[in-house]
Amino acid sequence: MSITYEAIMDAALQLPPADRCRVAAGLWDSVGSPTDDLAPDELETLLNQREAEMDQDPSQEISHQEFLAHFSARR
Repeated sequence: MSITYEAIMDAALQLPPADRCRVAAGLWDSVGSPTDDLAPDELETLLNQREAEMDQDPSQEISHQEFLAHFSARR
């Protein structure tokens, strides 16, 4: 039996919000962090590069509210 993304989403959306949060958190934890493979100095370098980009062009910066709005609109 092959389970599809659509079937999982349909089933998950029938759950109460608290249970959907638990499912989402479990799935998120299962994929690990994209920074898990980075050494601490590599992460620091990456963060410094991003900060330099923001300093160089502040128009790239968005607020937390704008960030959430962008991703919630992708549904």
